[in-house]
Amino acid sequence: MYNFTIPSQLKAWIDRILAVGKTFKYGAQGAEGLAGNKRMIVAISRGGFYREGTPAAVGEHLETYLRWVFGFIGIANPEFISADGIQTGPDQRNTAVATALEAVSRLRAA
Repeated sequence: MYNFTIPSQLKAWIDRILAVGKTFKYGAQGAEGLAGNKRMIVAISRGGFYREGTPAAVGEHLETYLRWVFGFIGIANPEFISADGIQTGPDQRNTAVATALEAVSRLRAA
C-alpha cells in the first residue's frame, strides 16, 4: 500500500492490461471479463492495519480496488497474502512477514 492505494507503477501496469477485446469486452449486459479461470496470487504489505474492524478500515483502498479490477477482467477470486502493520515497529514487522511467509507456504499448485 502506498499512500492508501496502489503504487503508480502498478496502476500503469493495470492500465496496460485493461484492454477492450483482450481482457474484457462490452456486450448487451455491459462489461464481461475475458481472463476468467485464471489463478491470481497477490502479495501486499501495509504500514498500518486496515482490515475490517480496525479504526482505519475505511481507508483500505488497496485490496478492495485490486479485487474489483481483477474481477472486472474475469478473475473472480484472487488470493491475497498480506503483511499488515509493518511500519508499526520491528516486532510487528517480523510477525507480519512471518505470517505472510507461512501463508505462502500453505499455497498449493493449481
